[in-house]
Amino acid sequence: MLGAPNEIVITDSSSGSDVTAVSRLVTIVTATGQWLTEAGLSDTLATTSWPLADGAVLTLDILTEDMALYITLAYVTSVGAVANGATLTKLQGYTLYNENFYYELTQDEALQNQPPPMIIQDSNYYMSKMIFRVEVDSGDNAITYGNDIVSAQNCYSRATYMRLHESNYF
Repeated sequence: MLGAPNEIVITDSSSGSDVTAVSRLVTIVTATGQWLTEAGLSDTLATTSWPLADGAVLTLDILTEDMALYITLAYVTSVGAVANGATLTKLQGYTLYNENFYYELTQDEALQNQPPPMIIQDSNYYMSKMIFRVEVDSGDNAITYGNDIVSAQNCYSRATYMRLHESNYF
C-alpha cells in the first residue's frame, strides 16, 4: 500500500549516540519558498517538532495536491541548536493525488468491454492521458536528474490542473 495522498510519512533510519540530541525538527519548503506544516503554508519559518521519544516514523497530514518539497530533518539539543551539524535535506516529489487519478482512468478503460464506440477509440482521450502521464513523470525526472524543485512543481501543477478539470480532457 502506498499510503494516503494527503500524507507525508518520514522514517528516521539514522543511527548514532549523540547524547546532546533531544529532539528532531522537520522543515518543509515548497517550490515558492513557503514553509509547510500541518497548520498550513507560512511565509515565515515554520517547523514541526518531532521528539525522539515519539519513535522513528512521523506522519504529517499536510498535502492538498501533488507537490515537490525540500524536507530537512535536524537533530536538536535542549536549547534548540543543531546537534553537531546533524541535518539532512532531501528534495522529494509527492504525486499520489495524480497517480491515483491516473489509475482511475485505467480502471475506466478496463470497464469498457462492450463493442465500440469505446473510450480507447477516442484519440483526444489518449492524447490527454499521455500528456498527463508525461507531466507527472517529467516532474519526477526534474527531481531525480536535475534536483529542480521549480520545474518539478510546474509539471505537477499542470497535471493537477488536468485532473481538476477532467471533463475538459477525459
